[in-house]
Amino acid sequence: MEDNYRNKVSSGYLRSILKAVAVSLLVTFIILLVTAFLLCFTDFPEMYTFPSAIAATVLGVFAGGSMAAKKNPGNSLISSLLTAFLYVVLTYIIGSILDIRISFSLNTALFGVIALLTGAISSILATRPKKSQSYKNSSPGLFDKIKKKGSSGYRYNSRKL
Repeated sequence: MEDNYRNKVSSGYLRSILKAVAVSLLVTFIILLVTAFLLCFTDFPEMYTFPSAIAATVLGVFAGGSMAAKKNPGNSLISSLLTAFLYVVLTYIIGSILDIRISFSLNTALFGVIALLTGAISSILATRPKKSQSYKNSSPGLFDKIKKKGSSGYRYNSRKL
């Protein structure tokens, strides 16, 4: 019975990680597609291609990492880092296939480090406790000082206005 439980947990865990990686890749692809259209059809300077690729990576890994952290709150950091690592490996494989060669450069290392750091940050931000705000009991502050005291008019900090 215990083996059956572990198999269900591990397959559900792996499935949620793979869904998070798929979301990361989809978000990155959409952002890169929009950037490609901007470069093609507008006067968008080509010097912004590398920063836009970094932004697409950060937003994609952030989306997938936070999704993985929310699905697995007990192992949120590990889930986000695993999502970021799988994202880096899959994008490296896809890039190597499209480029028809395998190369490793400083940009590849930078890309991996940025993805892993973004995964860690997304885990921290996704699992932080949310403050509950009670709007019924709170007051805007200024209106606490100005109160109407009977028929004598309004008062500000016990002085008559």
